[in-house]
Amino acid sequence: MLGIITYGSLINTQEAGQQQEHPAHIIPIKLENFKRSFNQRPTWRKGTGEHSAVLNVETSAQYWLNAVCYCYTDFDFTTLDNRERGYSRTAVQPDKISCYQGHNLPELEKVSIYLGKTEYLSNTLLPNPDYLDICLRGAKNWGEDFYCDFLNTTHINNGISLHEYLQSSAETGY
Repeated sequence: MLGIITYGSLINTQEAGQQQEHPAHIIPIKLENFKRSFNQRPTWRKGTGEHSAVLNVETSAQYWLNAVCYCYTDFDFTTLDNRERGYSRTAVQPDKISCYQGHNLPELEKVSIYLGKTEYLSNTLLPNPDYLDICLRGAKNWGEDFYCDFLNTTHINNGISLHEYLQSSAETGY
């Protein structure tokens, strides 16, 4: 079985349901040594001006993030690789993954995550509001602990957490 770790809009199972492949398991996880940030210029999503960033992860020894692992018995990456064309699919060491209480991962032979390509990185952008809404709705669907972790382990380009950003953004209505 193989796992695909999603950390942005695809944590929202409605968004993920638009994919051709159907997973055998969908598991909320915590992933060590990765930092999630709104610092990626989109390749196909549209935003407005500086409010166009989508999520990205980068390796980082001092950070962790929460995510969702989609587990498949077989998977054709063609469609997903095209959707994630601003990213590179990268292997993840399974020992960096732990599950939220009450969940267990099946035995995974291979685990992948998508890391942003450097030509799409930007530290001047703010979150795309529509994309942010998809991510927040997805995180809420995994429960209060997952949602709080999502807010606290997601970073905005200026170094503040998503939690702090939402508190200071009266315009978002969150």
